[in-house]
Amino acid sequence: MDGWVFIRLVHALRQVSVAVSSQDIRDAQMCLRRYPNISDKEILKTLFVHRPQDSAIFNTVWEIIVGDSQSPEPEKTHNNISPQELEKHQDRQGAGGQGIGCGSGGVSLTECGDSLDASKLANFIPVKLEELAGSDMDFEETVKRILAELDYYTWINSYDLAYQRGSLSEEAWYAHQSRRSFILEKVRQQVLISQVKADNSWDPLVRQYWLFKPLSHLSEEEKGLVRSSIRKWAKNLALRPGYRWKSYPKGVIDIPDVIRKSVQWDGHLFQLGYRRKVPRAPELVVLCDVSNSMAPFVEFLIYLVTCLRKGFRKIRVFFFIDAVWDVSEYVWDEDLSDVKQEIKSWGHKVSSGFSDYGAVFKELAERHLREVSSRAILMILGDAKNNYRSAQTDYFAQISEGVRRVYWLNPLDLSEWAERDNAMREYQDYCSKVYRCRTAKDLQRIVKDVF
Repeated sequence: MDGWVFIRLVHALRQVSVAVSSQDIRDAQMCLRRYPNISDKEILKTLFVHRPQDSAIFNTVWEIIVGDSQSPEPEKTHNNISPQELEKHQDRQGAGGQGIGCGSGGVSLTECGDSLDASKLANFIPVKLEELAGSDMDFEETVKRILAELDYYTWINSYDLAYQRGSLSEEAWYAHQSRRSFILEKVRQQVLISQVKADNSWDPLVRQYWLFKPLSHLSEEEKGLVRSSIRKWAKNLALRPGYRWKSYPKGVIDIPDVIRKSVQWDGHLFQLGYRRKVPRAPELVVLCDVSNSMAPFVEFLIYLVTCLRKGFRKIRVFFFIDAVWDVSEYVWDEDLSDVKQEIKSWGHKVSSGFSDYGAVFKELAERHLREVSSRAILMILGDAKNNYRSAQTDYFAQISEGVRRVYWLNPLDLSEWAERDNAMREYQDYCSKVYRCRTAKDLQRIVKDVF
C-alpha cells in the first residue's frame, strides 16, 4: 500500500472515532510487508477494528480513500447489462405498469428482481448523489429518496405479499431478506460517501456513527450497542462509589469519639471507638417528559437508572406531559417492556398530549416534594417546550431548594433553547447543571459528571 494512502486512512479512522494506536500502526506495517498475499484491506481491518460496531464505518472509510484507486470501473454490469440496455430501463414502467421507482432514470428493482447484483448497486442508483448531498435533506431523507427512486419499497412489499400467500419458499424468502439488507446497507454507504466528498470533511460520517447519532434515529442494532455501553459505564461506576463514615465495632480508630468518651473518665482512655467507610447512597428522583418528541430518549435514561439502582438508597421515577404519574414500580426489568407500555399509555394519564412544565412543577412541589429527601438528586429529562404556557418558575425554584442537586437533560441543541416556545432559559438558573442529552456520547459525558 502506498504510504500516503496509509497515512490518510489512519487519520480518517481517528477522525471518525475508530481508535488506532501507535502499536496498531507498527503491527500493520509489519504485516503488510510479511504477508503480501493477503489483501491490504483484510490485514488493516483485522488490526484496526477492535469492536464489531466499527466494522461498517471502516468499510466506508476504505471505500472513500482506497476503493476508488484500487477498483477499476467495470465496463458492464451483472448479467452483461450494457449502458445501452440501461437506457431501455429508464423508459420502462415499474411494477404493475404504474411507473413507480424509475425516478430520474435509474433501474427499478421490481423489474430487475433478484437478477441485479447488489455488489454493483452503485452503478444503478438513479439520482445524482452529488446534488442530493448538497441539498438541505438530511441523511435519512436522502436514503429514503434513493430507495423510492429504485422502487425499493414496492419491491420488498411484493415479496412480503408473495410470502404471506405461500407462493415463496422459505429458502427464497431468507435469501431475499439477506439481499434487501445488503441493498439498504450499500445505498446508505453510497450516500455517506457522497456527503463526505461534498462537504470535504468527515463530519457526515461522524454524525452517522452510533455514538454521535441522535438517540431517536438509532436502529435496533445500534440501540443494542448503546445499551451495552450503558451497562459498561454503570459497571465502571460501581467500582468507585462514594463513601461516608459510620461507627463500627472494628475498623479505623475514631479519635473524636475516643476523646468524647474519655471525658467521663477524667481524660483517661479506657475505651476505644472505631469507624469504617460505608457506601453513600442518596435518593435519586427522575422526572421524564414522555410526549411524542421525547419518548425515544426516555428509554435510554430509564435503562441507565436501572443499571445504577444499586448505587442509590432509593429511586423514584415520574413520567409527565401536563400531569405527573409515578412509574417507579415498572423500571426494574432490563427489557423495559412495562416502561414502554407506560409511555404509550399517557392518554389514560393526562388530559392532553401537550407538555405543560409549569403545571407539572406545581403538582410536583405541592404533592410530592415533601416525600423527597433533602439530600436527593433530581434529574429531569425534557426539551422544555412549554406550548406558550406559563413556566411557573416559582414552583421550580421551590423544588430546587428542597433537594441537593438538580440536573436537567435536554435533547435539543443549544441554539433551540432560546426559541420562543422553549422555557429552558427560565429554568436553567435553578439547575445545578444543564446538559445536552441527544446522543450516546452526550449520555456518556453525563454519566461521568453526575454519577
